[in-house]
Amino acid sequence: MAKVSGNRNRELIKIKLSTILQKSSSNPKFQGVTIVDVNLSPDSAAAVIHYSVFDPVVETDEITRALNDASGFFQAKLSKTLTSRNTPRLRFVFDSGFDHADRISRLLDQIEIKPASEDPEES
Repeated sequence: MAKVSGNRNRELIKIKLSTILQKSSSNPKFQGVTIVDVNLSPDSAAAVIHYSVFDPVVETDEITRALNDASGFFQAKLSKTLTSRNTPRLRFVFDSGFDHADRISRLLDQIEIKPASEDPEES
C-alpha cells in the first residue's frame, strides 16, 4: 500500500510543480522547462526533480543552477498546495533522455535499409 501512496505523491508533486512553473514563475529561463519525473525519498523528505528543455540551444547548466536557486520558492508554493505534513526539499537535475532518444532516432533515419532477399541462395 505504501508504494501506491508513494507513486501518487510523486505524480502529485510532478503535476503541481509543472503548474507552478507555468503560472507562478516569472523567470524567463524557465520557459520551455518540462518536469519529466520525480524521485521521492522513502521518508518524503527530499525529492529529485528531473526536467527537460525543448530548446536544444539552451544552456542546461545555467537553467539547473537557476532552478536549484529558486527551489525554496518552489517548495513554498508546493507546500501551499500539498495536503501532506511535510514538503520535500527539492533538487533539480537535467534529464537528457529526450535528447538522447532524438539523436538515436535521427541516426536510425540516416540508415539505408536494403530489402532482404527472399531466396537464401541468391546471397
